[in-house]
Formats: sequence, C-alpha cells, structure tokens
Amino acid sequence: MANKLFNEFHAHTKQQWKQQAVKELKGKNFDETMIWDIDKNIHIEPYYASEDIDFQSTKHIQQAQNQRVNFNWQYREMVRYSSEKETNSLILKLLKSGVDSFLIDLSDVLLSDVEIKKLLHNIKLSDTPFFFKVKNQASNLVNELQKVAPYQLKGGIVNNPFERWMYTGNWDENHWKNTAELLRKVQDYPQFKAINLSSHHYHNAGANAVQDLAFSLAQAIEVLDKLSQEGVAIQDILKNIEFSVSVGTNYFVEIAKLRAFKFLWKKIVIEGYDVDASLTNSTSFHCQTSSYYHASITPQTNLLRTTTEAMSAIIGGCDAISILPYDSEDEDADDFGDRIARNISIILKEESYFDKVIDPSAGSYFIEVLTKEIADEAFKLLQEVEEMGGIMEAFKKGFIQEQISLEHLRKQAELAQNKYIMVGVNKFRFDEKPFQKKATSSPNHDSNLVLLPNLHLSAIFEV
Repeated sequence: MANKLFNEFHAHTKQQWKQQAVKELKGKNFDETMIWDIDKNIHIEPYYASEDIDFQSTKHIQQAQNQRVNFNWQYREMVRYSSEKETNSLILKLLKSGVDSFLIDLSDVLLSDVEIKKLLHNIKLSDTPFFFKVKNQASNLVNELQKVAPYQLKGGIVNNPFERWMYTGNWDENHWKNTAELLRKVQDYPQFKAINLSSHHYHNAGANAVQDLAFSLAQAIEVLDKLSQEGVAIQDILKNIEFSVSVGTNYFVEIAKLRAFKFLWKKIVIEGYDVDASLTNSTSFHCQTSSYYHASITPQTNLLRTTTEAMSAIIGGCDAISILPYDSEDEDADDFGDRIARNISIILKEESYFDKVIDPSAGSYFIEVLTKEIADEAFKLLQEVEEMGGIMEAFKKGFIQEQISLEHLRKQAELAQNKYIMVGVNKFRFDEKPFQKKATSSPNHDSNLVLLPNLHLSAIFEV
C-alpha cells in the first residue's frame, strides 16, 4: 500500500522547484526576495536538496560532530565572588536548584585574600566541575586547590590572555612559561581543563559566525605552537583545552557554526600537527548565550533569544552551557532572572528531551550545506591570519579589528533599515525605562593597539 501511495509522487529537481517558485512570486526578483546573506560569501537559499550535498565532506563533518559521547550537557552557573561565606552559601543553594557546574569569577580579587578552604566548604570538586576565572593567578590557585582537594579535580581554569590583551593591551610576558608549568601540575587530572579559549570578545564586538570560528581557531594554533616551544607535548595540550563559544540568535547558523568548529578543529590537529584524530575527542565545548543581541528596553524578549540560543548550542553539541539572565543588564536585578535562565536548560532536558537524541541536526540538507560553507570560509580567513604571522600579529596590524568592525557596521545598518528584525528593538517594541549599564573604568594599555570594543547591538537603537 505504501509503495503504491508514494508512486503517485514524482521526483523533481531543484531547478524545477525554483521555476515554480519564480512563477509564484509573480514578478518579484527571486534572489532579492528568497536569498539572504550571513557573510559576503555565504548565501542561504530557501530550498536545499540532495544534489546540494558533497557526501564525502558531510561524512567527515559528521565524524567530527560525533566526537561528543556524553549527551547530558552540564548547566554551568556563573558566580561572582563576594566573600568566602556568602559565595559558599550561594553555591550550596544552587547545587539544589539544577546547577551541576560552576564558573567562580575570582578575576577582581587577589588569591592571597581568599581562603579557598572556606570558599569550598562542604563541596567536593571530584563530584561537581568547578571552573575558576582568574587573572594570571592560575598556578597559585591550583596550588591551593591541591591543598584542600587532594583528589581528582573536575573543572578547570578560565584565564583568557588573548581577550584581556585585546581589551586592555596588557600581556603577561611570562604567560607561556607559566602555562607550561600549570599543565605539568595538572597532568594527572584528566577532567580538569587548564586552557580556556574564548570567542566571546570577538562575538560581543560584532563578529559573524565565520570570524568567530577563524579567530578562535587562530588562538588555539597560537597556544599549540607556543606551548610546544615550552616543551609541552601536543597530546598534553589538547587534553587541557576547552573552547568557550558565544551563541547568537541565528538559530540554524549557530548550529552549523558549532558543527563546523568541531570539523575544523579536528582537521587542524590531524593535518597541522600529525597526531591521532582521537586526541581531539578530549576537547570540550562550553557555550554561552549572547549579550550582543540583548534588548535593554524590552528585556522580556531576551527570554526568547536565550531559549533559541540554548537550543542551537545543545543541538550543535555543547558539553556545557551558561545562559545569561534576560535582565543581565539591570543593576537592580534580583535572582529571578538567574532562576529563569536555569529553567531554560532544565526544560530543554527534562521536558523537551534534547538529551535523548544523538544528533537531531544530522541529515538535514540545509544544515549540512551550511556547515560546510561556514567551515570553508572560516578556513580561508584562518589562512589569512596565519599568513600574517598568527592571531597576535594580525591583531597588531589591525586586521582583526577591521574585519569585525565592518561586520558590526553591516549589522547596524541592516537593523536601522529594517532588513534585519529584532523583536522589541526595531519591531513590536514597547518602550520602558532602559537598564543602566554599569560604568567601567578605562584600563591602562598599550596606546599603539586599536582595542576591540565590547558592544551591545540593540542598545544603539534604544538609548
């Protein structure tokens, strides 16, 4: 019966579909009406078919995507340190509220002023992954952790020298030597990541998916090269890396971005460093929802944004996720926004069963084509950066800033002309009193560098 039914439906080529679409448009330009761009060289069509697929490339992309063997992603709560007692009480409370991983922000305090034993009272780091954000104090922190937790640690260190340098111009000349020493200290902790490579500073300055990928991978190459020169084996570097990636509002593009990220990372490690592909399986991916697209005047719309961003991250294959509260720009916000942010992850797991499907994006012609196109363009941009001498040289020459600035200006123009729609910003807007952003002091920096800004796209049209 089924065979007879389907015999009534005849196969059509993509060209036949397009001819019918042009007819239905009744004189409107097909390209202008139906095709949209996410990059100067990446154009999204309204319809994809099997004839669009390069099955050999798809096979390699899928192999990279399948490196994730744990589908039970962690929800990582970001906690800013206040005092040992207050922070410890908050952590213990959050452990009962659906949080299974933490990022403790110690970046604004001296470790000598913090009693780690009191901070981690009644907390076991072999059960719950703890990541600690620090500024050039990583080795000292690990020394303290080893004193109070003489067992297998889970978690890692978040010390982003590239991000700090691009924002402030300050670089620690001993960074690579200190990092090599740190890796030797944690070599017996397979679930502790000592190197965190972030894309947030690119994304929040306006970078697109291709730029996010290329510049993040250029950072990783710099790390592999510099630490190799310090005598650290490639396999010891690889097992210590976690990528932390910002995820924006473009649902399918962000899924494809993460898939392309894994594919390119495996390609670079295998072809560039001649090591076994399985070594990339130890690399973890943490995702964070975007602050770049947050609306401050109509903040409730941020709930919708962070939900789709979280979905993209999970379908793309993140190992851990942090979801920004919808009112993260509000100085007077209480913990309700944090609670709602956690609920998004919980609902996607417990009610939507996102953790029950191995790879929900597999087999989509659209996602497969988009993944390959993003990967191809990102690799071309990465090659440009490497030809300039790497990420730091490209930044010193202004290449990184110029590329991101052009992309930010393009987004800004499209928003102003209503070519790009943001609900609550340039459409369906309900004006309220905007959140007041916290003032930040201007740090000392090398005046010869043109620094990356930390932008908020919707704020341009709301203040």
